[in-house]
Amino acid sequence: MIKTFLLRLLQRSPLARFALAPILFVAFFAMTAFVANLANRKPVLDAIIPAIGESGEVVVIQGRHFGDERDAGWVEIAGNRLSGNAYISWTDTNVMAILPVTAEDGLVYVYRGNRRSNPLIFANRKNIPVTARVDSDAGIPEIAGFDATRAETGKKLVIRGRNFGISRNDSEVLFAWKTDDPVPLTAHDKAEKASVACSDQNFDYEFWSDQEIRVRVPDGATSGPVFVRTARGLSNDMAVEITGQPGTKTYSSGRTLVVSQQVDITGMHASEGGLIFLRVPLPITSPSQRNVEVTASDPKPYIANHRGTVLHQLEGLRTGKAEKVSHTFVCTSYGIATQVNPAQVRPYSDRESPLYLLYTQPDPLVPSDSPDVRIAAAEIIGKEKNPWRAAKLAYDWLTTEFRYEERVPQDRKAIDALKRKEGSAYDMAILFCALARASGIPAVPLAGIVVDSNRDSRVHWWAEFYVEGLGWIPVDPALGTGKPFPLREDNAREWYFGNMDSYHVAFSRGWTEQKPMTPKSKVVFRPRSWAFQSLWEESAGNVRGYTSFWGEPRVTGVY
Repeated sequence: MIKTFLLRLLQRSPLARFALAPILFVAFFAMTAFVANLANRKPVLDAIIPAIGESGEVVVIQGRHFGDERDAGWVEIAGNRLSGNAYISWTDTNVMAILPVTAEDGLVYVYRGNRRSNPLIFANRKNIPVTARVDSDAGIPEIAGFDATRAETGKKLVIRGRNFGISRNDSEVLFAWKTDDPVPLTAHDKAEKASVACSDQNFDYEFWSDQEIRVRVPDGATSGPVFVRTARGLSNDMAVEITGQPGTKTYSSGRTLVVSQQVDITGMHASEGGLIFLRVPLPITSPSQRNVEVTASDPKPYIANHRGTVLHQLEGLRTGKAEKVSHTFVCTSYGIATQVNPAQVRPYSDRESPLYLLYTQPDPLVPSDSPDVRIAAAEIIGKEKNPWRAAKLAYDWLTTEFRYEERVPQDRKAIDALKRKEGSAYDMAILFCALARASGIPAVPLAGIVVDSNRDSRVHWWAEFYVEGLGWIPVDPALGTGKPFPLREDNAREWYFGNMDSYHVAFSRGWTEQKPMTPKSKVVFRPRSWAFQSLWEESAGNVRGYTSFWGEPRVTGVY
């Protein structure tokens, strides 16, 4: 009725029509000012995860008003502005970036045009002094309680107590881990043999102080005791119940595997002052791969663990002199068995979490932003929103429509394999992750070796995808096709979706960016190898040339 009255008034009254123009102008001006104010709001920082890190690690800055795209925005750490290639993703509430070599202790700001956020403090782990171990009971960490007695995998748990330390350093939080060992264990043995630690790679550690720790319940955790371990010792245990799981995941059939690997350097042309750095991949530590040790390393390494590698510095080089680097690794590998009710698998509720953001983004390994991948994902997965069923569609396509090909060119891209619908185990693992990420499912490829039923080992690749409330789920598309070697499982295609045997040894879980040790050095990248790392060899100084042969890791003992 009011609308009709206003229309008649405008039609019959020139004065009303004349008065309407300035009203509309004022409204338009107010709306323009409102939109401009929204665009120029000051960025606000809420958290940095982790607040303590070092170069090469991924850091997530959480807050608001960053802008949906980076364009006029940037991050500053300790007075140094991050370069453009450091950013992984940028949204209005999250910025994910790789910490540069220049990252030092200091204040962190997010800029949006001429607007600067409030500061938060970042600390470089290398600059934090390590507290000497104390043999007395004074200062032993003590858990007083949790913010809740129930928690879900991947969700936050607040631990309160004392003597945790003002910073984490090498301290860790341990959750119960299901073992098939029927022998009753003491509290100390539970912490050592039947626990799983929170993971930096999964961004499980969010806050650490002397009296409070905030963590996310790690992959592989089950109901049972929680411990805090610091340089001063092991805390008391306190139980927490893990709930909200859409199924079960158990670890069994643990086997100790002995792995040997060697690098030979020949044809050396060098003189005094020449250097060669070798980055030998270390087996990773995970809920299913434990007790990793380097039992022999010849020569003694320059750094025992440098971003997941044993770093060797070869010096005293001269023309005609051969060099050899050898290692023996030991680890315990467990099989994984899952029983999941797909109807109980939930959509991802926290799409702003660092884990979700990182493992749904493209990277130098997984081309999930490729138009070809997006088209294929739309055709294969379609509108399926259930993460378990969507991942199964991608797996089924790879194991039925994709032809396994043993030998492919080392420099061939996974996208070419997608177009040809044929490729190696490497292509199948990478494409599974690309299709999953393009569909909003966190996924990560793994590289390493596998032992076949004849006890022969070879380089292999497989993958994992994430289910909220349950954690990382293993898949091996190549073995699901029954290729490329004799298998132990009768129904391989069904079994290798959600399950994994204890004969896989992983050396890489996702892409690792390695930075050169010296400027202007010559670097070597090894594609389609048993580890996903950007740099394997580096030569500097008076090294004019050499030939390297990397022997593949071999399993020399199974116990």
